[in-house]
Amino acid sequence: VKEEFVTKISSKLTIDQKGYFRDDVFGNSGPLPPKVGERTTYTIIWSLKNYSSDVKNIKVKTVLPQGVELTGKIFPEKEISKFSFDIESREIVWTVGDLERGSGVFKSGPSISFQIAFTPGESLRGQTPEIIGKAIVEGLDSWTETSLTTESPAVNTTLPDDPTVTEEMGIIR
Repeated sequence: VKEEFVTKISSKLTIDQKGYFRDDVFGNSGPLPPKVGERTTYTIIWSLKNYSSDVKNIKVKTVLPQGVELTGKIFPEKEISKFSFDIESREIVWTVGDLERGSGVFKSGPSISFQIAFTPGESLRGQTPEIIGKAIVEGLDSWTETSLTTESPAVNTTLPDDPTVTEEMGIIR
């Protein structure tokens, strides 16, 4: 008697969300530390990795907190048509599409940079508020036919990924 078993394992799909004040993409401006009533711009970078099987219909979503707005700067520019913002829900959606296995791991994967502007109100003085909510990536694993969802944490004004910014530089003045 011979019996064959097939175990299907879903791919690992990840999103990496990072925020920077100093970057080579847009050249941000404004006070650092941020000041009440004054505009500071930041660069947000999303990078995707897909490990073991092709993933279809990938979307990345997040919500912009109050006081934060998009400046309209996006890199690479070819991604502009895949990038949307709903004014009422304040939700950003990047429609990536399909992603081959190994993208971002064994070969370059999709990445997008966009600029946001933050103008803190008086109620935020002395705090380190979020400048962008958590990033959530969703897609459909083509091998297991299961839905994949993972997230990357929100980014606040301390910009933990920017080596030129100290924690004190993130406190609203």
